[in-house]
Amino acid sequence: MAVVAALIELARPGQWIKNGFVLLPLFFAHALFDHAALVGAVLATLAFCLAASAVYAYNDTRDAERDRLHPDKLQRPVARGAITPKSALGFSALLCVAALLVAASTNIGVVAVIAIYLTLQLAYSQGLKRIAWLDVGIVASGFALRILAGGLAANVPLTPWILAMGFLLALMLALGKRHGDLIHVTDPGARAVAGYDVTTIEWVLAALAGAVFVAYVFYAISPEVVARHGHRALAWSTPWVALGVLRYLFLVFKRGAGGDPSRLAIRDPFLLGATLGWLITLTYVLYR
Repeated sequence: MAVVAALIELARPGQWIKNGFVLLPLFFAHALFDHAALVGAVLATLAFCLAASAVYAYNDTRDAERDRLHPDKLQRPVARGAITPKSALGFSALLCVAALLVAASTNIGVVAVIAIYLTLQLAYSQGLKRIAWLDVGIVASGFALRILAGGLAANVPLTPWILAMGFLLALMLALGKRHGDLIHVTDPGARAVAGYDVTTIEWVLAALAGAVFVAYVFYAISPEVVARHGHRALAWSTPWVALGVLRYLFLVFKRGAGGDPSRLAIRDPFLLGATLGWLITLTYVLYR
């Protein structure tokens, strides 16, 4: 039972909240009650959950030594010795196969997206993660791929603005995580290898926050979206986006809390409130 518990922990199901990006096209396209679209989107989400867990398991085998120097990551299963690297690699391979099989139950486009995601993550783990700025670009591209997979699986149209918004938001969260790592890391050598400095990251984060908001506004008022829904009421949700982005910046800049965006989204009452307000507003606007 201890091994099973360690494998579940290795899969990091708490991080699956990130795969909610796959459902965004379905939600925004007013297709939640379209059975075929819903089934396709849910299967694509499951495929990404399995693929992401495969990546976590693989990365933990490569990063175990470095994780032992981190105040939080040292408790990961491989780093603390709860599971062997060989078992973790086998588990990762099994999850990869399962992810591709689930994706195949939707359409070939989703299979291609999952394959691209896994390939990028493998390249990231093999060395690209050591190249400053490129590493966060690869992380952010994973979220754009999630949105793309969601659109393909549900067979709903995607606008460039929703892809841009998803990529920029993910880039902001990834940089926030780097900011948290720089503040909390205890190994001075790790700071130097990272190639980042706190001041530059904070300037870029501020710029990205503005870009995320602008991209969302342009999406909300884009001709395609207005034509699809017959109104501009989607713009009513923009204050929640502004509130959420500003709260996130506050947490990162003032509290150094950018290490785990998923944990922040659940535990911070203001960020959680902004997220719920956004979802409730959108649900009312799109499905009333």
